[in-house]
Amino acid sequence: MRVTKSLNAASHLAILCLLFFSNNLHSQQVSFNLNYLSFSDLRTNFQNPPAKYRTAPFYVWNDSITERQIDEMLADYKSKGIGGVFIHARPGLITEFLSDDWNRLVKYAVEKGKSLGMQIWIYDENTYPSGNAGGHVPAMMPESNKLGSAMEETSYSRFPEMPDKPYFIILKKEGEKYVEITNTEAEKGKEGEYHFYEKKYYRKSAWYAGDTYVDLLNPDVTRNFLKIVMKGHEANLKEEFGNTIPGIFTDEPGIYIEYICWTPALFEAFSKRWGYDLKLCLPSLSYEVGDWRKVRHDYFTVISDLLVDGFAKPYSQYCKEHNLVFTGHFLEHDWPAPSMTPDYMAMQAYEDMPGIDNLFNQYDESTNAQFGNIRMPREVRSVANQMGKTRTLSETYGGSGWNLSFQDMKRIADWQFATGINFVNQHLSFTTIKGWRKRDYPQSFSSS
Repeated sequence: MRVTKSLNAASHLAILCLLFFSNNLHSQQVSFNLNYLSFSDLRTNFQNPPAKYRTAPFYVWNDSITERQIDEMLADYKSKGIGGVFIHARPGLITEFLSDDWNRLVKYAVEKGKSLGMQIWIYDENTYPSGNAGGHVPAMMPESNKLGSAMEETSYSRFPEMPDKPYFIILKKEGEKYVEITNTEAEKGKEGEYHFYEKKYYRKSAWYAGDTYVDLLNPDVTRNFLKIVMKGHEANLKEEFGNTIPGIFTDEPGIYIEYICWTPALFEAFSKRWGYDLKLCLPSLSYEVGDWRKVRHDYFTVISDLLVDGFAKPYSQYCKEHNLVFTGHFLEHDWPAPSMTPDYMAMQAYEDMPGIDNLFNQYDESTNAQFGNIRMPREVRSVANQMGKTRTLSETYGGSGWNLSFQDMKRIADWQFATGINFVNQHLSFTTIKGWRKRDYPQSFSSS
């Protein structure tokens, strides 16, 4: 494999200048995020920026990985002026994710990167979204999904003689309020307004290694996720945390289930936050009944709190305890999407290097666009400024097509530098483009 494309030197220098002229004067605890550059440092580093101020692509492991491949790829990255890589498992991977062989090869890559003066970042998942660790989390922690992750509502005007599903909440309208029905035998055949709620679960999928996604509103799930993903790295590479291994990238963790998001802690957390029983107000989430605006606001606020408490906080705590930079991105490009990530900026606030993705090559200023949508880079820069963070990352260029040119890359990068980004993570750089791998969000910054 040979790296065939990289941002030119002007982009590296632009990053240095942005770090100097930014209006944020804070520094980070982790060694990757040092103080902003002085004029003297800027002058010294202008011609040959240190690795941490260079770009770092996703180095895609999508084959049976060998030491020879690692040697060739890292040496080629180094020769093209790239400062580091994120080792990223993608579809097509033959080496088993998180196996002993995987951990051995990651260790080898870190040692090779160290000898070249490069940084080797950890990517926390097999493909994306982050959370199930390539199927290991639901396999080792069944309660990560089997307690339920959502509710499906069905309404009836007559109570059925034999409910066709195992409903766990049944409500009946009495006057202007709803009451919970616990004696179903007494209601059979009666007319009225009834709402039945059934627990729903993440479905098994080949994308999740034949298992399911997981309930990230439960902090124990996140702790187990990190324990599983980081076990081999802690055993083999802990001394490189904060050094050759600057940190961990998380990719689009969130809520990926239809219906009404639910978790076992929801009703208690809601009552504690707002002082009333969500269970008796559930119809307001599906219909414009009762004080539905307030109920929906309060509900999504609690879901957001649970996601921050369940994922962002324990992840941030783990990184602090292990001297690692917490970076990556959430579902900012789908805004507004309260049922997936109610408040992604609240999640970004816990990152050491808040991030976004900025894919494709079509300039578009619409709400859910990426390149051209100024909302995303300005928001992440705002989070960084408010939280005292130096660096802001963008996962850039993915899905732009095989005809992406150097002019296109500079245009996309310059637009992001002008709007608040100062760390470019190229998406993607494949080990191989054999077979259908070439169709995995091309282009690639390497080729056979």
